[in-house]
Amino acid sequence: MAKAYVFLADGFETVEALAVVDILRRAGVETVTVGVSQKSEIISAQNITVRADRMLDEEDYTDADIVFLPGGMPGTRNLEADEKVLNIVKKQYESGKIVTAICAAPSILGHLNILQGKKATCYPGFEKDLYGAKLMTERVVEDGNVITSRGMGTAVDLGLALVERLLGREASEKIASGIQYR
Repeated sequence: MAKAYVFLADGFETVEALAVVDILRRAGVETVTVGVSQKSEIISAQNITVRADRMLDEEDYTDADIVFLPGGMPGTRNLEADEKVLNIVKKQYESGKIVTAICAAPSILGHLNILQGKKATCYPGFEKDLYGAKLMTERVVEDGNVITSRGMGTAVDLGLALVERLLGREASEKIASGIQYR
C-alpha cells in the first residue's frame, strides 16, 4: 500500500492540508498526519484545531512514497524552522521518492535547492524563493519526483494528481467523479 506523510505545523493552511489528506485516504493511500511541534493538537492559520496522527519523532519516514508540506502562514515558516523536517524532505528527494508542497511551502524546497532546473509553482509572491526553478502558472506542476501547487483553490487538483501518480489515472478519475469534481 502506498504511504503519505503530511507535516502539520501551527499556522498551516487548513484546506490545503486536509483536502489532500481526504483525497488520498479516499483512494486508499495510507495517509499519516504528523505534528511537527511537541503537541498532537495543531492549530491552523484559520484557528481550526487538528489532532495529528503521529508526532514527528514517532516515525522514521523510510516507508514514505510521498512527503507533503502544506502552506499557510506562519505554518510554512514553522515547518522550515524544524531541522528534522528539512532532513526528511532532503532524504525523500534524494531517494527519488515524491516530495510535494503547496502555496508558500514550495519556498522550502527552493531554499533546500531541490528546485534547481525543475518546473515549479507556488502562491504568487513566493516565486523569488524557488531558487533555480523554471516558474510555471499551472495549478499543479510535476517535474520528476517534485510536485508543487499554487494554493487553497488548487488543493483538490493536487490531491488528484498525487492519486494519479501513485495509483494511476483511473483511480484519480474515480475519486474526481465521486466528489463531483469533474
